[in-house]
Amino acid sequence: MNKPIGIFDSGVGGLTVAKAIRDVLPNEDVIYFGDTAHLPYGEKSPEAIRNYSMGIADFLVKSGAKAIVIACNSASSVATELLRENFEPQVPVINVIDPVIRAINPSIHDIGIIGTRATIGSGVYQDKIASIHPNVAIHALATPLLVPVIEEGLEKSEIATKTAEHYLGLPEMQKIDALIPGCTHYPLLTDLFNQILGEETVLMDTPNIVAQHVKEVLTSSNMLNGGVQEGSASFFVSDFTPTFERIARHFFRKEIQLSELDIWK
Repeated sequence: MNKPIGIFDSGVGGLTVAKAIRDVLPNEDVIYFGDTAHLPYGEKSPEAIRNYSMGIADFLVKSGAKAIVIACNSASSVATELLRENFEPQVPVINVIDPVIRAINPSIHDIGIIGTRATIGSGVYQDKIASIHPNVAIHALATPLLVPVIEEGLEKSEIATKTAEHYLGLPEMQKIDALIPGCTHYPLLTDLFNQILGEETVLMDTPNIVAQHVKEVLTSSNMLNGGVQEGSASFFVSDFTPTFERIARHFFRKEIQLSELDIWK
């Protein structure tokens, strides 16, 4: 099916998922919406996040998207069911939480989860892990300062290092043998997390896990693009930020088509 995959997030974090999807499905077109005017979602109410998510999903579907990927943990935690009620079965809605939970290795005993206040406060990771992996001890921690650091382009700075060291040095993170970076911004700090955690702690590769799940969904629904040419990528933001443009160009290694669009006018 020669239609694009629609992907959205509050900002640059979802680009980690978009890049992984392009790596796994290079022939697929993607259309990405970064709601930079309302970031970070992690500090917004569930009602506000649902409202933003519905508006963006409607825009993506009207733009021809054959599937919607909620490349945001905060939106995934509170808006998935609403979007599925409104767009499925015609347009599959894929979140970034369920595939990751299913990918937890049964050998894991203590798992850490870091994310925004909205994601951790929703309890969705904790509840779903407990239902699927009842013997796993869960250590959940809200880490609200990490997203602003990344959105400001400071992921390589001492500020990022000190912030991550503070969170991962807290007592609840000391027993873990695996960590879920429960925000799509956080893979931008992969090297830093690995440096702090050490080799004995598994850092789950959430973008690749989600990308593989997107491939499975499109394959089972006979919705894969049958073409052989490299797919296109279009990027929209609700408010232009230099950081978004810089990170998008870094990931996609070329000039990108970036348009500012207020879909709520």
